[in-house]
Amino acid sequence: MFKNIKIQTAVLMLLLLVYGCVSDEGNYNYEKINEFNVTGIQKEYTVYTGDYFKITPELNPTLDDGSDPDRYEYKWVALNPAKLAYEARTTIATTKNLDGILKLPPAKYELYYFIKDKVTGVNWQQPIITLNVVSSIYEGWLVVGDVDGKARLDMVSIIPGIPQPRIINDVLDAAGSALKLKGKAVDVESFSGPLPGSVIYGIYVTASESGTARLEPDSFEWNQTMNIAYETVGGSFPTNFAVDFMKCPIGSENFLYKDGNIYYYNRALQIRYGLPQNKVDIETKTFYAAPFIAESSSAGTPVFFDVEKHRFLRYSTSKGNCSAMPPVTASPTALDWNNTNCELVYMTTSNFNFNESFAVLKNISTGKFYLLRFSASSVQTYYKEMLNAPDLDKATKFAVSPDAGYLFYTVGNKVYEYDSGTQSAKLMLDKGNEEITYLGFSKRGKKEIISKLIVGSYSITGKLELYTVPPVNGDLILESSYSGLCKIVDVTYRVR
Repeated sequence: MFKNIKIQTAVLMLLLLVYGCVSDEGNYNYEKINEFNVTGIQKEYTVYTGDYFKITPELNPTLDDGSDPDRYEYKWVALNPAKLAYEARTTIATTKNLDGILKLPPAKYELYYFIKDKVTGVNWQQPIITLNVVSSIYEGWLVVGDVDGKARLDMVSIIPGIPQPRIINDVLDAAGSALKLKGKAVDVESFSGPLPGSVIYGIYVTASESGTARLEPDSFEWNQTMNIAYETVGGSFPTNFAVDFMKCPIGSENFLYKDGNIYYYNRALQIRYGLPQNKVDIETKTFYAAPFIAESSSAGTPVFFDVEKHRFLRYSTSKGNCSAMPPVTASPTALDWNNTNCELVYMTTSNFNFNESFAVLKNISTGKFYLLRFSASSVQTYYKEMLNAPDLDKATKFAVSPDAGYLFYTVGNKVYEYDSGTQSAKLMLDKGNEEITYLGFSKRGKKEIISKLIVGSYSITGKLELYTVPPVNGDLILESSYSGLCKIVDVTYRVR
């Protein structure tokens, strides 16, 4: 009986509820809201980082007479699902159209487009868009130089499958890097194995005030801990430490030069930058090293030069100091390493003849110039006076061809090629009203890259040119020319 009463009561309440709903049907006023039917947006985009990118949506609002141009607020947000939540979101625009240079690191992003109607307070979201940001800094020439007296890093970007390299001015800004160069341009270098651990490639850029910083090689991302001061033993360098130059003999080995001091790093031997290495094993004080290093290779001995005592010194990577060179009796065809009576004008290790090193010296007593060549094992292979070399005393830049062993030097706007076999120089380039700001050969890259003479020049803007060096003193052949760059100070090739 009680069960029947409960059922009847439940049915009655249900009927009352239904009746109440039906009888109250006309008590509410339903108003349409302003909605959007957005067109002009694709489901997926692929774009190179640093490229101009534009999306122009048509909103097609259902209730808007267009009388208020400021009725809406907009936001474009890129989300990188691979990152932590606090750093995954990046607002890239707050305008109706997405229009400008895309400064996102390479990744696959979820792109969100939000619209807020300020009249109704309603927020609207476009279905998620897939945005593939591809690296435009995959491979190519990195050039650091000055624009209006301030440092800038540019790139001649070479992308697989794209026949024409692209010029990227201020590549740090184009890539969305946090690194801001301050002061004047100094140096750029790249090499393998820059740090202990998992980092397998390093790109380092130096400006006089911001110092030397390592970039993440694929995205050019940077944070404060990527300054070279954090790669030392016990914080040997100040945080804005700026090298004068770097020299990389092999993949995971590197030298730094700064104000007469040389520092050394070796990943395999677990040696980090620390105390200056320009110290002789039997002496107590460091010597002032010339700003040149014959870096040799893994099979050879690096060589430094003592500015004050005018002597060459061989460096021991395992001992972390220098020792005297093997004794040589001076003669017209041999130089006494330990008592040269010469100033060192230039020195480098070339790929020529199994990593032979070249040194240009000026005799203090006579003012005559000499060319010295020596092997990786510090055996002198050539020593003669440099004859028939126009304006050699005014030369400012030098480079050695890895194929023929020609010594190139610049005087003003001219480039000469010195042949040690004929003991004479030939004028190879006259740049007219252009200033030559860089001369060199790349130590990295394919054969067709390292064999090219690199010339940086400047008139209104900077220009990078690559020349083939023919044998038998043939005229240089211009292979590539890239204009619109900074006033080039230094060049490196970012290999893959």
